[in-house]
Amino acid sequence: MILNCLIVDDEPLARQQIEAYVQRIPFLKLAGTARNPLSAKAILDTVPIDLILLDIKMPHMSGIEFIKQSNIFQQVIFVTAFPEYAIEGFELEVTDYLMKPVTFERFSKAIDKARIKLRGSEAIKSIDFQPDFIYVKHNHRFEKVFIADILYIEAMLNYVNIITKRAKYTVYSSLKQIEKSLPPHKLLKIHKSYMVAIDAITAIEQQYLLIGNIKLPVSRTNKNSVMKVAQRDK
Repeated sequence: MILNCLIVDDEPLARQQIEAYVQRIPFLKLAGTARNPLSAKAILDTVPIDLILLDIKMPHMSGIEFIKQSNIFQQVIFVTAFPEYAIEGFELEVTDYLMKPVTFERFSKAIDKARIKLRGSEAIKSIDFQPDFIYVKHNHRFEKVFIADILYIEAMLNYVNIITKRAKYTVYSSLKQIEKSLPPHKLLKIHKSYMVAIDAITAIEQQYLLIGNIKLPVSRTNKNSVMKVAQRDK
């Protein structure tokens, strides 16, 4: 599995170091470099990219602003000299956060995390013209999971748990990736780590909702969308 990567950094020496690291990893292919997010956007619009190695502090637009303002579905690893953005970075669900100067060992670990997540994206197969179910790779085989049976989905470190009425499926994927395979009118994201089946919600509280006896957190970011569902169902 070859990963096409894009380096975005305004510092030439930093770009050169990351380029040298990329060349040492057999399954990484350097597909482009950019000095700023605007140049990066032009590359993303024309070249298939799997992984973005992104600086944070750059002229005109920061790496964090770039992610917030752009439709970034690729894996992102921040490479920065500023630790104070780490929490905000992880809230954006980036794959990893590397501090400059980056050692090759630390860089390799971050790349391995990205590869695991991208492999996980291959573990979910939605079938065209079959909106009622998906196939998930569980225990070395693809199993059919009906959308109507899903109660909620829980994101862990490098995998998700799909909790249904009948079973639990552990799938190596990200919540963001599995969200793309599910109908938005059936499931609702309530937290960076949780999606729930709208029809399975039995009660909504201030910071939580209930699915039967199971209590799940609602984040401030997702509170409005949850309350809209509550108002709609009244």
